[in-house]
Amino acid sequence: PVFLALRVMVKHWVDIPIWDEWDTPGETLLHLAQHQLTWTDLFAQHNESRKFFPRLIYIALTWLLGWDVRSGMALTFLSALALSVFLLVRLRDAGKNLGAPALFAWLVINALLFAPSGYENFLCGYSFEIFLPVLALAGCIAINLSDRPLGAKVLWNSVLATIATYSFAHGMIIWALAVPIPRSSERQRPDWLRRWALWFLIYALAGTIAISCYFTGYKRPDIFPPSTSLLEAPLLARFIITWLGAVLKSECTNPHLAGFLAAIALFIACLLSVFFIWRNKHFRKLYYPWFLLAGFSLGSGLVTALGRASLGIDAVFFQALVGFSSYRYNLTSVLVYIATVGLLFRLYRDWIQFHPTWRVRFIIAVTVSATLLSEAWLFSFSGHRDRVNAFQDNRRRARTAVLWSKALPDNPDLFFAYPYTGWFPRRVADMKSVGLIKIPDISDRLIRAISLAPQPTDSEAGSIEQSSVVDGDRLRITGWARTPARNSRADYVVFGWEDEDDSFHPFTAVPTGQRRSELIETFHVSAVRNAGFTQEIDISKLPHRNLTLRAWSVDLSREQVFPLEGTVQLNRSGEQN
Repeated sequence: PVFLALRVMVKHWVDIPIWDEWDTPGETLLHLAQHQLTWTDLFAQHNESRKFFPRLIYIALTWLLGWDVRSGMALTFLSALALSVFLLVRLRDAGKNLGAPALFAWLVINALLFAPSGYENFLCGYSFEIFLPVLALAGCIAINLSDRPLGAKVLWNSVLATIATYSFAHGMIIWALAVPIPRSSERQRPDWLRRWALWFLIYALAGTIAISCYFTGYKRPDIFPPSTSLLEAPLLARFIITWLGAVLKSECTNPHLAGFLAAIALFIACLLSVFFIWRNKHFRKLYYPWFLLAGFSLGSGLVTALGRASLGIDAVFFQALVGFSSYRYNLTSVLVYIATVGLLFRLYRDWIQFHPTWRVRFIIAVTVSATLLSEAWLFSFSGHRDRVNAFQDNRRRARTAVLWSKALPDNPDLFFAYPYTGWFPRRVADMKSVGLIKIPDISDRLIRAISLAPQPTDSEAGSIEQSSVVDGDRLRITGWARTPARNSRADYVVFGWEDEDDSFHPFTAVPTGQRRSELIETFHVSAVRNAGFTQEIDISKLPHRNLTLRAWSVDLSREQVFPLEGTVQLNRSGEQN
């Protein structure tokens, strides 16, 4: 699962920020490049989070590599890999080698941690931000289970909890989970309880200061709905069940059923674990990491439900391909599954395997569960294989829209890059001017050239071959485009509409790249092999009257344009020729 996720990520990643990435870290990096960065910028609120430490990471990565969102994707993958290694260590008994049950449990954990439903998260440059609190919790677990003095545990747990708090909003939960635990030798002292209470007060004071500073000047984002009340328990429960089930969601897997089964499995695992620890207290440290993972995951789910459930469960979990889908919530909900696997492994290792009757029943139950999980995983992989292709296509459309934003400020495809498109071209221009965005410049000469109406005399530069209206507001256009001067495929095709006064209004650009092998026979050169294009264009914002659409073939490097043969006659009833 790890290498498959890596292959999917590297195959489909595209270096272009989308949506919130233009704000964080975009605005921070822009201010830094303009020598205007302040502490207020670093601690600024983004949605519900104060992303101080992620901003520092972005600055470091940009200093080393430039602003390339793929570095954030790589960091997300490395964060998941680090968590996987940490969990492998937790599966290993002290002083003993890994056995077959531990390796099997680790395989299941990796299949969940790198599940197909998380592929889109590995294709977003910001996802590591959500992992930072999880890694901070892993650090707190390791520190609390170590033989460090209580004072050192208070110090390091406070540092890690602060990093989590100022990385992502759910990081505050760690203050409640990472309470320092005294080592065995300290508990043997007569006054250990008084000493622990003193250190606990210091830890609580640090948490109070960190959280109080977090909410100083805090403002609930205007675009977010009112918080859901705890009194709306049924709605919150349905939300959390759906949130859990989304990890395995596919066309063949009902997320409500999957979430319900996951919740039942966790409840049974926790109940049996508490019963076992109550009778065998010296085993409690082995179960401690898995309980904390489950607590953090459920706490994150509850916080998400309180903030989002009033939007409507279907609206929140609508997995649109534009922008960021709800699959980002899987980065925390998957920890419930992982915690369940860890607890069941410990129960088998410490208890069940020594009782032959229960051992057989447990193995049968695990076999059935693993079979169902494998089927759900394969169905999910089948569905998400198509989603990541579409996700990549949307990223490429966003990159094209950003590249042409100066020439085509009303391009509907700008929505793929940023939802509030009115002032966005100005932001792109500012970032290009300081070198943050490294894409070719569209010159004034080229802008003037595409503002004229194309008047083709032959089909040497290409043609619009087919067009059809889809769902009333999207126009699907197919054709091909080449540059006659170089006898190669065009870089882009610019579409525009012609008004009644013969003025031309270019509004969107489409890259070539679709394979059209038959063109090689016509033009006798392999450079035109990928000269085809097919794309659905948003026409909802075009004037509501009969329009004629024409197109230019564009050679970007030479700043040359060539008219395409053919037109699209569009009317507002949704019919075209």
